[in-house]
Amino acid sequence: MQLDFAAVVFDMDGTLFGTERLAIDGLRAAFGEQGIEVSERTLEHVIGRSGKETREYLGGLVPGDLGLEQILRRGSEIINVRIEREGLPVKPGVEQILRFLRTRGIRLGLATSTRSTTARDNLRRADIDGYFATVVGGDDVEHHKPHPEVYLRATRELGVEPKQTIAIEDSDLGIQSASAAGLRVIHIPDIKQIDGQTKALIHREYPTLLHLHDELAAG
Repeated sequence: MQLDFAAVVFDMDGTLFGTERLAIDGLRAAFGEQGIEVSERTLEHVIGRSGKETREYLGGLVPGDLGLEQILRRGSEIINVRIEREGLPVKPGVEQILRFLRTRGIRLGLATSTRSTTARDNLRRADIDGYFATVVGGDDVEHHKPHPEVYLRATRELGVEPKQTIAIEDSDLGIQSASAAGLRVIHIPDIKQIDGQTKALIHREYPTLLHLHDELAAG
């Protein structure tokens, strides 16, 4: 792959960090403590969605006499304990690709459905916040993925045209968002499978960011 782009905008959960797995495991455990069995496939539905959409969907899994917020708080506790014990799970190749792109003068941004404060905290925790010229979170936009707004805002803040920009995504909603904004999309698979219609929107696919780094570095 050639370096024929001026900027790269990354998704965060499932792309830079293995936090989608943490979220699914934490939520399944929290539901289980209340005697509610929820499959992994059911929880995959919320990957890439806004907090509001996630709450609406998960609320349908909870009996009327049990509060969803209690389950979400418990899920967050389980996730945070695991991160404190094991560290934030950084995906393979993150440091290598960020360092390589910066040395080549490529501007870097983040476009995530997660709240911007949480996103910045995660970047700082992983000690990679200094790479990003802009961070656009789900609370910074009115319309969430798959709407293109988050990517349009990220490219605007980077001072580049969408057609000059690569998006790196793991999920269907993110791919659809970036494609609708006019970015070329690189897919790095995580948990959620994408269908054929979404797959047709991607420019390239790599098993990990490390594979992408190695191809760029070799080119």
